[in-house]
Amino acid sequence: MTAPGTSPPPPQWGQRPSPPSPPPQSLRNGLGVASLVLGIIGVLCGLIPLLFWAAGILAVLALVFGCIGIGRARKGRADNRAVAIWGTSLGVVAAILAVIGLAITVSVVNDTVDELHSTGGKKDSSAGGVSRSDALRFGEAFTYDDGVQVTVARPAPYQPGSYALGHAQGKKALTVKITVVNGSDKTVDLDLTTVTFKDADGAEAEKVFDGDLPRELAGKLQPGKQSVATYAVSLPADAARTLEVQVEPGVFTYDSESWSGAVK
Repeated sequence: MTAPGTSPPPPQWGQRPSPPSPPPQSLRNGLGVASLVLGIIGVLCGLIPLLFWAAGILAVLALVFGCIGIGRARKGRADNRAVAIWGTSLGVVAAILAVIGLAITVSVVNDTVDELHSTGGKKDSSAGGVSRSDALRFGEAFTYDDGVQVTVARPAPYQPGSYALGHAQGKKALTVKITVVNGSDKTVDLDLTTVTFKDADGAEAEKVFDGDLPRELAGKLQPGKQSVATYAVSLPADAARTLEVQVEPGVFTYDSESWSGAVK
C-alpha cells in the first residue's frame, strides 16, 4: 500500500500498465440538445396559427427532454445545462403560442360557422292585408336575430315605357319597394341579396328593366343605416291575382323570407 498523497509506484518490468480511466460522460447531454432543437422548431410552428397542433406536440417534447437534461446536469452527468434550460424555455414559449393559435383557430371557425348558418328572426304583425299562411303580409317587417330588418311594401301598379325590357303587352306590371334597415352592429353586404318574384301560379315572374328600374339592393349597409330599393315586375294576366316576394339579404347568412298578398 502507498501512503496517502504519494503517487503509485511505477509498474514492474514486464507488467502491462493499467488502462487509462474512461473519459467522463459530462460532455454528453443529447436530450438537452434535442430539447433546444425541438423548442426552436416549436416556436416557429407556433407563429403560424394553423400549425398550433405541431407547436403543441413539439412543446411537450421540448419540455420533457429539457427537464431530463437539466436533471442530468444537476447529477453531474452532463455539463451543458444551459442548453437544456434554453430548450425548456423555448418549449414553454411554443406551448403558449400553441394555445394562442388554438384560440385563434377556434374563433375563426366559430365565426365562419355563424356566417354559414342562416339567421332566424321574427315578424312584426302590425300590417294588415291578405297573405298566404306561410308568408308575411305586404307592409309587414321581419327582424332577424341580429337586428337586420326587412320590409316589403304593397305592390303598386306601374306603366313601363315603350322600350322596357321584360314586359309584354297584356301583362300586368307592378313596382315593389323593399327596405332594409341594418339594426345590427356589423356591416351588411347587400350585394349578396337575392330577390325573387312569383305569380299566383307559383311561377317566377320576370323583372322589368325600364329606365332606372330596378333599383336593386346593393353595396355595404353600415350599422344604423337603411337602404331602399324599387323593383319592377311583370305578371301574366291570368296569374296576376297575387304576388309573392322572396327576399334573402345575404347568401348563407340570412333565411329567405317571403311576403305575399293580393294585387289590385
